[in-house]
Amino acid sequence: MREPIIFPDAQLAVRDLLRALLVRRSEPAVLGATVSTKDLPGADENRPLPYVQVRSDGKFRDARLDGRATIRVLVYHRDVGLAEKLAAICEALLLTASSAEIRGSTSVTGPLPTTDDETGLPLSFFTITTRLQPVQLT
Repeated sequence: MREPIIFPDAQLAVRDLLRALLVRRSEPAVLGATVSTKDLPGADENRPLPYVQVRSDGKFRDARLDGRATIRVLVYHRDVGLAEKLAAICEALLLTASSAEIRGSTSVTGPLPTTDDETGLPLSFFTITTRLQPVQLT
């Protein structure tokens, strides 16, 4: 009998990888950025900006050792230009990086600039497909 295989939580893996990648950056749009899986906290006047939210749009496995997830990254900032710049940096970093849990990523869409309907804040978002490292259950 073959050992069962599972895949890591893609949302947490991308969050952790993006945190590690952004801490090394010095671009003005990146400085002070919070990376989280949680919704944007705070009241309108004191939200922590810039804020990068990592969300899972679904996890898939199409072969025994081939797991992937669709990840949406939402970037809130003080203006749409800064949101777009930070989203582009985040996407570029994720598309060229890997970790113990992530084999690599490919672009699906974006970054797309917009305004958040609920908060009115400038927002840019993109979607990637992340290939996940299998983990053998013993």
